[in-house]
Amino acid sequence: MIFLIINADDLGSGPERDRGILEAFQHGIVTSASLLANGPSFASAALLSNRAGLPVGVHLNLADGFTLSGPIAGLTNADGRLPGKPRLRLCLTEEKCNLAAIRRELSAQIERVFATGLQPDHLDSHQHCQLFPCLNKMVVELAREYGIGAVRLPRPMEPAEDDPDGILGEELSLYRSLVSADLEADSRLARPDGLWGMPLLNRLDQHTLCALLETIPAGRWELMTHPGYAAPDGDAFGDDRRDRERLALCSSEARAVITRRGIQLGSFGELACAF
Repeated sequence: MIFLIINADDLGSGPERDRGILEAFQHGIVTSASLLANGPSFASAALLSNRAGLPVGVHLNLADGFTLSGPIAGLTNADGRLPGKPRLRLCLTEEKCNLAAIRRELSAQIERVFATGLQPDHLDSHQHCQLFPCLNKMVVELAREYGIGAVRLPRPMEPAEDDPDGILGEELSLYRSLVSADLEADSRLARPDGLWGMPLLNRLDQHTLCALLETIPAGRWELMTHPGYAAPDGDAFGDDRRDRERLALCSSEARAVITRRGIQLGSFGELACAF
């Protein structure tokens, strides 16, 4: 049996991304989304998700935008601006951040999602920061504390020898080195067996999506996606690659592969009952 969560990351990062995610849920194969509590379009994204019945998790974010809880020593500036991915990773590697302040921030993000009336069914993290040793136990503990039943396991499932060259390949190597037994240790939390789609970041289209769906083996899995509409301001985070993902996820060809292979689509909330 193949149980597959098709999750759209970065809900709340902008209206074009949000509109694309909702379309891929309502008219495509997306079954779940991860909501940025400190994203610029958080309020409208939460409202749309509630109305559509879109299952959401909290996309814990320590890289981009501003904190909800104020400055974090060693991580943000005095205004609470988060440092971006490279500086975040350096901070987490050297463990020079104020971990108590980080926990307060992650708690504030979780509580902001609950305050909208949404019931988040999982935790995951922007830029996969939960993989770093100083955060992986913290994320598990927060899930238990807030009664959230599942967490992402950001273990890349594609063979390492197929990783692309360049920065993405280096990141995938880092992710593999950071995957920890701590992420798998708590039997009270559900988690997929691993994560598909990481090497296809910014390269997911109808062809690559269908090829991936053909190869996923038996198990309980998550597929990470980033659909949307191209942002009118030319933002690199919202260019036409978002359109290609959205169109692929709404394609009849992808749906046909899922039907033919008998893939059961579902959400994190359904994960524990999948087998």
